[in-house]
Amino acid sequence: MRRALLIATLSSLMISAVIGILIFLFGDFNDNQQHLLLTTLAIGGFSLAGLANTARVSVWWLWPLRPVGLATSVVALGLAVPLIWELLYDTETVWKSFGTLSVLAFTSAHVSLLGAFAPKNSAVWAWRSAAMLIALGVAGLIIYAVWGHINDAQREFYFRGIGVAVILDVLGTVGLYPLSKLVGNSRSGASKKSSSPKRASPRRKPAKRRFSHSR
Repeated sequence: MRRALLIATLSSLMISAVIGILIFLFGDFNDNQQHLLLTTLAIGGFSLAGLANTARVSVWWLWPLRPVGLATSVVALGLAVPLIWELLYDTETVWKSFGTLSVLAFTSAHVSLLGAFAPKNSAVWAWRSAAMLIALGVAGLIIYAVWGHINDAQREFYFRGIGVAVILDVLGTVGLYPLSKLVGNSRSGASKKSSSPKRASPRRKPAKRRFSHSR
């Protein structure tokens, strides 16, 4: 499955690049060309999300997230292609379902990639856990807005809140690697130093005194 996702991702990215270059150089941006470009981009994007969901995570409670994220990526792609080509009656429910599945697919990919990082330092572990919770919080806020639960009075407060959450999400994800390098992501070196017994310095044999013969 992982190999198939790798092949699909690489192929879709290469095809998207070729189609995009040809359209920008020689195309007239008609509907078919736009639909073709959007289709290849959708295949590449959801293939990347599905590939990220197959990452080997370091904590057991993230294992159920992998098949859920992979399934949502496949279903969202299955909705995206008919919507792009206008083969599906684009009702409000269809678009809301597509938006929800897309958010779940990319959020699970995000959390899976964070879970693939195995922290051994308590500060790095706390940072990674906070980044995961913030990513899930951003997904919840977006899905809440997709289904239209925000009225006019809450709109400003919502956009301020989600703006802060997105900034913290980016900070938590991008800052994880530099933090691990600054504080040290491994306690093995310190434990080895503390656990290794000190070698006793060898005792020097007392020097033999030479007695001069009295004449």
